[in-house]
Amino acid sequence: MNASVQIGKSEDYRLQSALMVYGKSSYDGIPYRHPFVTMHKVNHIEGEPELGPGQLVTPAALIDLVLGLGFKIPTEILPENVIVRGSDSIVWWSPAKVRMMFFSDRNNDPTMKTLNGKKYPIPALIFKVSGNQLWIRALAENKRPGVETKLCMAPFWNCYANATVCLGSSKIPRTKRVEQIFEWEDSFFASEFTHAAGNNKSCRFKGGFLAMWLSLQGQATFPTEYLRPLNQTLKQFVENSDGSYSNNVEGAE
Repeated sequence: MNASVQIGKSEDYRLQSALMVYGKSSYDGIPYRHPFVTMHKVNHIEGEPELGPGQLVTPAALIDLVLGLGFKIPTEILPENVIVRGSDSIVWWSPAKVRMMFFSDRNNDPTMKTLNGKKYPIPALIFKVSGNQLWIRALAENKRPGVETKLCMAPFWNCYANATVCLGSSKIPRTKRVEQIFEWEDSFFASEFTHAAGNNKSCRFKGGFLAMWLSLQGQATFPTEYLRPLNQTLKQFVENSDGSYSNNVEGAE
């Protein structure tokens, strides 16, 4: 297979290799949850292309390929709240504040109706975006964390114990630029909290999750003693690439 491109002058390109992406559908129907990629040399036999044996492609090799196609990280001025800026990821912290939160009342639950659309104090948070996945942890102190700062569970529904977020129908930004980090935050809080995501350890309030938010309605400050501490450090959170919807996490009290 040959391709011709006219860019001032004619150039012939010959198909040399092909990438094959493998994946499986998970229980919730999302395809390619755990993909792997193989690269195959293309042999030309009597003018017809034929795939040769495949070799597993590492993430580093894929990044090199993308860079070779002209992709590069945009040059951006990093604000104080950005902690990490990588080729496909951004990690930042958000100071404690008051936000409006939305809870689904599709089952006509009176508690959910009482909670829905009210303002609540939110603790300081750590956000991470990589690919189309969002991770969230909470901070016990309202200040920029250091490398060894211990993190806490994010005290919200739709969040799994390993920090991944079930985005559902959230309208997330299409790209990952520093200027869009507030859009990621807003997309999380503008969507409805619909379920506990199997995580029963999101807070340390005696009456449980819903009772905690009922008690905080209209308050100005989130009591950090309600947060559930973890042994996970900021460094470990940044380096963790587990994007599965998991409730396995070490160090949860």
